[in-house]
Amino acid sequence: MSVDVVGIHPYGVDLGIPDRTPPLGLLWIAAVLERAGFSVAVYDEQVAAESFEKFLEASRPELALLSGTSHGRFRAFDYARRLKQFDPSITVAYGGPHASFTAADTLARIADIDLIGHGEGEGTCLELAEWKVRGAGRPEDLRKIRGITFRQDGGLVATPARERLADLDALPLPARRLVPMGRYRLKMDLLDVPGTIIMTSRGCPVCCAFCSESFFFGKRYYTRGAASVVDEVELLMAEYGLRGLVIFDSTFSLKRKHVEAFCDELERRGIDIPWQCQVRVDTVDEPLLEKMRRAGCYTICFGVESGDQEILNRISKGITLERALDVMKWADELGLYTKVSFSLGHPGETYEQAKKTNRFARTYARYMTFRGYNPGVRVYPGTPVAAYAREHGLMPAGFDWAAPYENKENEQLFKLKDNVPLLLQPQLGVRELRRLRLRFLSGYVLTPRYVLTKAVRAFRVGEVRRLWRGLLRGLGFKVKREEDRVRDVPLGAPADK
Repeated sequence: MSVDVVGIHPYGVDLGIPDRTPPLGLLWIAAVLERAGFSVAVYDEQVAAESFEKFLEASRPELALLSGTSHGRFRAFDYARRLKQFDPSITVAYGGPHASFTAADTLARIADIDLIGHGEGEGTCLELAEWKVRGAGRPEDLRKIRGITFRQDGGLVATPARERLADLDALPLPARRLVPMGRYRLKMDLLDVPGTIIMTSRGCPVCCAFCSESFFFGKRYYTRGAASVVDEVELLMAEYGLRGLVIFDSTFSLKRKHVEAFCDELERRGIDIPWQCQVRVDTVDEPLLEKMRRAGCYTICFGVESGDQEILNRISKGITLERALDVMKWADELGLYTKVSFSLGHPGETYEQAKKTNRFARTYARYMTFRGYNPGVRVYPGTPVAAYAREHGLMPAGFDWAAPYENKENEQLFKLKDNVPLLLQPQLGVRELRRLRLRFLSGYVLTPRYVLTKAVRAFRVGEVRRLWRGLLRGLGFKVKREEDRVRDVPLGAPADK
């Protein structure tokens, strides 16, 4: 039986991240289309149980919506080719942050992609479906659809930008039933229980130099109501047996009232589920963290990025090192885990400034449960870092986002294949970044605390685990008791297999 529209989410390159998460953006678009009466099917390469060809034979769509990241762009191009081979009449639209910022490159090189969608996709894709499925599908009528770029008469036509969605509660919940939810297998850190991601807001006013969030969604920050979010939480627990949440917002804590309302709603309904979120250190204080802890938050994630205040100012991070340290200490006192990220190689950064980052991470390691460390800033389209790289001639020779490219330097640093360039500068190139990474690892991995902590996490049998934790405490290491740090995890319905 054919459907009107298919959504396709490419997997991309393997960056060493074991968890797989549902493509919420695509599933939100699918839900909007279904509410308007269109039939929709979704193919997520991460978890697909059948070949793409079998999926196409079963769906036979009129419109195909491709999503994906910069890392997955070549897979998206390949899917566009296979769609056109299957049926040249299928209209192929490509959207998401990468597509939005590389429309000209993509349409110039990838003939199988018919048009690019910019920014949020719900309204644009709904109008595209109306145009293709219920209308005449005439090329000249595309000019009436806001927020797209397409070819016409040998050139490119970019229609006016579409306004942001201010009322996120007007959207239906993402159509998760269109994907095999049981195949994603996201495990909550340190809990080993099944979890998933949710989103409660869009946008960011901060504009960090390395991030495209503010430029894709816009600087206005819009939130969902607490009732809508917790309705979704209850659905995930009841229908999919999920027992943990990762709030996938770029920054969950930008509006204090939003966080407080979410916590209050969880407590009002008696929902006891562990969750983690991304915060900015300048938007939380000890009372707010304590409230989050009582409502089930057990891990907070935030980026310090650099141990040098001058670099933080230059990349528009908008925080101070003193405040970051305060938040880590508050979290430690409250029994919250912390995930703290650092990165090296920011525009104009020197070797000595990068060493300060290593020093900061090493000095305050006791306040960090996890440390993310990236020796090399990736150049993503639409970011100030990308503009800096272009301006200073730091992009790879002849580089084009739609042309074949493999990042050999990333293999040297991470032992991973990648296709997004690193910002390599004369004063901070591969050799310097590799040296900094080795110094960081030697000061972190080759310590008794790290080895013993890893040994503890390797054992799953309760008695053995408690034995090792007792040994750590006996040796003088600060190890908080599990019962002091994580609330009881409620059981849900069996997850979809």
